[in-house]
Amino acid sequence: MKDLRAKRDQRMLERYADGETLEAIAADNGMTRERVRQIVRALGGPAAEQSREKRRAAKESAESAARQEFLGRFEVAATSLAHRGFSRPETIARLKALFPEIVDQVADDALASSKIIFDRATADNRFSDAALMAGLWYLLASELSLAPDYMWAAMHLDEDVVSDLRPVLEDATVSDRDVATILGLIGAAQRYAAEHPAITITGARYGELRLELIEALGLVSEKGATPWPPTHQTIIKRFGGWNQAMLAMGIATANRGRSKGLVQFKESDYENALVDFCEYAEVSSTSLSFANYELWARTETDQGNRRPSGASIRNVYGNWLDALRTVRQRASGGGSTATEIAASAVS
Repeated sequence: MKDLRAKRDQRMLERYADGETLEAIAADNGMTRERVRQIVRALGGPAAEQSREKRRAAKESAESAARQEFLGRFEVAATSLAHRGFSRPETIARLKALFPEIVDQVADDALASSKIIFDRATADNRFSDAALMAGLWYLLASELSLAPDYMWAAMHLDEDVVSDLRPVLEDATVSDRDVATILGLIGAAQRYAAEHPAITITGARYGELRLELIEALGLVSEKGATPWPPTHQTIIKRFGGWNQAMLAMGIATANRGRSKGLVQFKESDYENALVDFCEYAEVSSTSLSFANYELWARTETDQGNRRPSGASIRNVYGNWLDALRTVRQRASGGGSTATEIAASAVS
């Protein structure tokens, strides 16, 4: 009996020396925490601080192993997402959606200790597609040293560019004249692109210009939000890549030129897309707005029927209303008046 008790006490001593808590040892042996402490002390066991240090070391070792295991599985994927502009929390959420067994704290600690450089979480949902594109056109105009073309902008800029831009500048230190200048530069860039479709801008250069112009024009949010123009990571995240954003604008990608939007699509593809969209809008009682075309084109593309982006159509035809007007006139031998088309497009 004494031998069994001695073996039990020795085992308790070893467990405590290895860093286990008095509570855990007591629960396993049907004793109180105080009784286990007395036995350990009587056998010359380690002090409480020594046991706690052992527990800390064991915990750190286990956490380090968990971090290494996570990085062994997901470092490549996390690096890819970081390059696409994902923040660390967004990366963890994306991975956990596909691998539910991931422990948030382990993932966060692992990625924080890695050499992966993540974008800061951005409030890019503040920016519509039109506002994002406006930022691209604005900085492209700055890169080309263009002067604002106020009259062209007044006659040709899509309404969503004008309406969506003002709200994202409301909390920045800009005047009405600044807004007019920005719109004039956007117009100048779009006009220039229609005449020089091989122009482009790299993501790196966009980032440099953005920082310069934010400071020069005081485009700094007074509420701490990410200021417009959006970061190039935000654009990459929205469009799936920098070149994809260039294609959506209807200009050249960073590594090759293109002829006025006709690399991916033939001229007939643009007209067919507009005709089909007009038919869809009539059947579904949907307005012929640029935004509705964008939604329709994305749905069509997701279903395997690739369609040109709205920005590409604007670049080919000059602007959205001209695109509708041209297709309507060709289909009807005269078609609707400009006033009728404009009313339908914005209704």
